[in-house]
Amino acid sequence: MNSTQITCFLEVAKSLSFVRAAETLYTTQPVISYQIKSLESELQVQLFTRNNRNVALTAAGEYLYAHMEPVSQEIREIIGVVREIQKEERPGIRLLVRRLVDYSCLTRTLKVFSDNYPLVQVDILTHSEQRTRDLLTANEVQLAFGYGYEVCGNPRLSFLALDHAGYYVLVNRQHRLSAYKYLTFEDLEGENLIVSNTELQKNTQLISMNELKRQKITVCQQYPSFDSMLLAVEAGVGFTVLPCGKAKKFSGLIKIPLKNVLPAQLGLAWVCGSGQEGSVVRQFVDTAAQCHGISLQPGPS
Repeated sequence: MNSTQITCFLEVAKSLSFVRAAETLYTTQPVISYQIKSLESELQVQLFTRNNRNVALTAAGEYLYAHMEPVSQEIREIIGVVREIQKEERPGIRLLVRRLVDYSCLTRTLKVFSDNYPLVQVDILTHSEQRTRDLLTANEVQLAFGYGYEVCGNPRLSFLALDHAGYYVLVNRQHRLSAYKYLTFEDLEGENLIVSNTELQKNTQLISMNELKRQKITVCQQYPSFDSMLLAVEAGVGFTVLPCGKAKKFSGLIKIPLKNVLPAQLGLAWVCGSGQEGSVVRQFVDTAAQCHGISLQPGPS
């Protein structure tokens, strides 16, 4: 007696119709009939009487249904609890991905990791106004893919460089700078700089911002969010400077390379510590290193 036979029996006993049972179970009437006949043959008991119009339970069928239905319900509830326990026990990683970065160097890592560790759930968070280092140290996320300067200087955090991002000037299509194929700091002198009150542009190690100050290019406006800053640039209020992936596009804006600026490192950041060998975080980091041909030293003990 298998689960398919029991399911078919219970549904026919409930509806007293092979046709309705087939519709409920998304199958065909011959399949239902075959399962019932197989069950009756195995038990050597007739469970239904049937003619051209009616289906009825025999006394044996009524007894089996009366005792099997509550057992079946209990089994379904047990299976539901087991699945919930599995969800809670399933290892997972919360991975923060900054919106400006080029994801291409991360996609292969995600695919290989998913193939090698299919039971590990990777939840990707794509935006947060909170500082990356704060999210990591508070265990709000276990990994972050973003800029190296976001986490440097914190002894609790490790960083694996995988790629780099150049700096670009963003202007709208009518701005005089939009005709340039590339720009230098000298070309920006006298232009209106717009920034946002975000981690990206508040970071003291953002080389382009320091250089802009040295070039006496002043901030004309500071907006509370990244999106409001981009909206102001699109409206023609001024320009902004960002490190981002080469393939990254901004609707309604022209992106022009800024020369003579060291690129920003892109990579994975995580909290270093003891007992990390074999953890899902270290497995993800090791997978990323292997995908990029990087030799990693063993984690701290």
